[in-house]
Amino acid sequence: MTTYSTDRNEIQNKLKTLVAKNKCYELLYLPQKNRLCLSIYGFWKSKSAVPAYLADLGKALTLVKPGFTLLFDLSTMITHPQSVMNLHIEAQMLLQEAGLKKGACVNSIDRIANLQAEAIFGQGYTSTRHFASYSEAEAWLEQ
Repeated sequence: MTTYSTDRNEIQNKLKTLVAKNKCYELLYLPQKNRLCLSIYGFWKSKSAVPAYLADLGKALTLVKPGFTLLFDLSTMITHPQSVMNLHIEAQMLLQEAGLKKGACVNSIDRIANLQAEAIFGQGYTSTRHFASYSEAEAWLEQ
């Protein structure tokens, strides 16, 4: 049996905009929280593995308002080569220029990938913290 709700808060919490999804990443916008959710999947051999990454991020950034938050899920990311890390640095610069308030990063099971993520966010000027779980990261963003 399917149940339906007319509760406005419940309906608002389920709204999200899928900006992009492929085997390498998923990018969602949650308008009620003014939040981007970016999940990075697996190993990106080179920039050519993700030719639309920055363009997709640009599309997402047209949806946000200044002061938005980022939930960055790296839990399944595997260490990327330096050329791809430069792509992530470009992406972080775009996020900052669009008005990122703070970001929460869900750590990868790959320790080197975590070090890479710390290096990327370490170059930024926004408040970023790393967490072991998605729920911890989300709770910090809600503060």
